[in-house]
Amino acid sequence: MGGLLVFIAVTPAAGVLADRLPRLSIIVACQIICGVCQLVAGVLVLRGAAAVWALVALQMVAGAAGAFFQPAVKGLVPQLVPPGPMLSHANALLQIANNAVAILGPGLAGLVIALSSPGIILAWDGATFLASAALFLTLRLPPSPRRERRRFLGDLAEGWSAFRSRRWLWVLTVVSALTSACWAAGVSVLGPIYAIRYLDGAVSWGLVTSAIGIGLACGSITSLLFPPTRVGLLMCLTPIPVALLLIGMATGAPLLALAGAGALTGAGGTLQLIAWTSYLQETIPTEQLSRIVATNALIATLLVPVAYAVAGPAAELVGVRAVLGGCAVIVLGGAVIAACSRDVRQLIANRMDPA
Repeated sequence: MGGLLVFIAVTPAAGVLADRLPRLSIIVACQIICGVCQLVAGVLVLRGAAAVWALVALQMVAGAAGAFFQPAVKGLVPQLVPPGPMLSHANALLQIANNAVAILGPGLAGLVIALSSPGIILAWDGATFLASAALFLTLRLPPSPRRERRRFLGDLAEGWSAFRSRRWLWVLTVVSALTSACWAAGVSVLGPIYAIRYLDGAVSWGLVTSAIGIGLACGSITSLLFPPTRVGLLMCLTPIPVALLLIGMATGAPLLALAGAGALTGAGGTLQLIAWTSYLQETIPTEQLSRIVATNALIATLLVPVAYAVAGPAAELVGVRAVLGGCAVIVLGGAVIAACSRDVRQLIANRMDPA
């Protein structure tokens, strides 16, 4: 929760700075900060001097650096790759790499920890961040046009105005906020509880989460091979598998049905993320892109801490399945909101910004 709150606190500033300063410099600085934090944490663990407060502080600093990294890197990609299918392919490849790390990383880390020490994992993680910073330094970017320098608050206000002026953008951001909150409450918080009460425990829930991981991989590969062009239609449809998973849990569907819904959820989520990122990079002016990305990420995340806080008490009050059903209704409502917006339905890749 602490890392999430840090992300929410620093993201607006991260977007402004990524539009004001050289994005590559921000990326390298973020990688170095994360690397140093992880190396220090690893040394503390290996020496047996790792106080909880020190590890928490280091992770919060690294989390803040990560919040600055995302707007900068998403603004950097279109500086390296031309718009069109190549941009979508680049984002798909990046997502394939992220998914591979997310799927394989925990298992490999557990194996290394079993054979050695958690400190080794932390130190290795720090070394990979520093290696990443060195690789980023090898990039050669085309010259960027000079932009008028304003006060920080003026740039922040301009970014908010650019975000608010695009109806399709704020509608889909609100829908994303609702879906993220329901995912946090229904899957992240109540999922393990549901597995203990209504399934066979961790083994059954592991099957569902593995299916989600398989879906992530399949969605990334599909986006690479067949980049979607009807972005608006995709954004209207991809919340539906999330709702199906939640409905399946609420109604006591068989485990295989839950696994199937999980696979569809993973595939739809990664397809949506790649298409959405590519569309923003194609249609938003480069001098506003990082602020738009940061604002989108901030608003889409705002309800997640609330969901974490209320999911447990709500389940105690009305029951786990009732909360899961309510989350499904909210997600479906978000899909309907998206579909009712003509601006959203008309979003097609490689077109000019409809704003």
